[in-house]
Amino acid sequence: MVTNNPGGLLGIQASRRRFLIGAGALGATGLLAACGDSGSASGGSGGGNPITIGYVASLTGATAAYGTQTLNALQLAAKDLNGLGGILGRQVVIKAVDNQSKPDAVPALMKQLVQDGCKIMLGASASPPTVVAATTADQIKVPLLVPMEAAASIIGDGRKYAFKLEPTMPDQKGWAAASVRAVMAGAKAAGSPVRTAVIVHASLGAFPEAKTAWERTLKDEFPDVKLLDTISYDEASTSDYAPLVSKVQAANPDVLIFGGNPQGTFQFYPALKASGFVPRATVGVLGGNTNTKFVESAGDIAENDLAGSYWTQKLKAKEGSKFSPQKFYDDYVAAYDGQKPDGIGACYYSALAVAAEAITIAGTADDSEKIAQALRKVDFDGLGGDKNGMYIIGHGVKFDEKGLNSKAEGIVTQVQGGEFIPVYPENVATAKVVYPRPGSK
Repeated sequence: MVTNNPGGLLGIQASRRRFLIGAGALGATGLLAACGDSGSASGGSGGGNPITIGYVASLTGATAAYGTQTLNALQLAAKDLNGLGGILGRQVVIKAVDNQSKPDAVPALMKQLVQDGCKIMLGASASPPTVVAATTADQIKVPLLVPMEAAASIIGDGRKYAFKLEPTMPDQKGWAAASVRAVMAGAKAAGSPVRTAVIVHASLGAFPEAKTAWERTLKDEFPDVKLLDTISYDEASTSDYAPLVSKVQAANPDVLIFGGNPQGTFQFYPALKASGFVPRATVGVLGGNTNTKFVESAGDIAENDLAGSYWTQKLKAKEGSKFSPQKFYDDYVAAYDGQKPDGIGACYYSALAVAAEAITIAGTADDSEKIAQALRKVDFDGLGGDKNGMYIIGHGVKFDEKGLNSKAEGIVTQVQGGEFIPVYPENVATAKVVYPRPGSK
């Protein structure tokens, strides 16, 4: 069964029986093979044997919220893909194995998926297990699609069998750099240049990499902006965010740049509101600032917050598209008891569209080497650019020799009217950046 959890994403019961019941909510065409140690699978339908696509997921443990939402999204993608006739006339089964949020569990699980017939895999819900999964993919010579995990070390100096759909956090086209460019573009359009900034970031996870990208972008592209301070905090041990806010208030920046997971973000922003200090702009990246519970948890201080992001359902699909960001969002809410997806779910939904494209190019679902070669031939633009029209991310797909997506680019959303509206880059923007924030200093 799908349940609420404190992080505002989705939780899942560890019981295999309950897991299968939850999968059944999608009906016969939403195929899921839920497997634990037994490696057993629920069946499929359609012409020929089903194509089994493996997912090394964090279904329990610290990153279970990510694993659950992404697996839910894959179920929806399988349902939609099978409704179109599947791939090469065969239905698609998603076979999920639980890595328990433990990187050292990944290699054995991937080898088990190979024994179970998987010729392509997705994973692995969070950066630490995905780094191990990418290494293992090269060892077992089975392509691994990495839909949204951000760490630069996943690809490193290059992989032969790992393919990363989204940018890395430090990347010039990544979310952190894009968030700075967006606020600067808004300030320029308003005729009100940004003169000072402060960075506050969590000390662990992807946020130190975000800090590096923010600092580099300010220094290299906006040298006239003075970075007054960079403040790191320990999210696990911080319960009172007022002292952090006091440091920001004392610096009095035009722009406050913040990076934190939901548990930190949902406390920092109310503390900022309580202080009475209103910077001309607040800027974030992924994590708490793009979580579906951000607006509700932060209150009205969330309005006009800018954040580098994977995705928003407000991205505009091509006219006449059967599939769209909004349709995925609505279908997810309907299928999973009102829970709302964010960009991580959209990335995994879109990853299955990429896998379908590659298998179609390869002309077979039964040869890992041919599928890996075909992934390097995938080349389409964003928002429905694939042959099935199921790809719902703003940027397109074309993998380079390292396995990085050369078309990957972070988008920036701004909370406007309580919704995440795309405002940057121009090719996906549906509204202008609001700058300065009303009521700011």
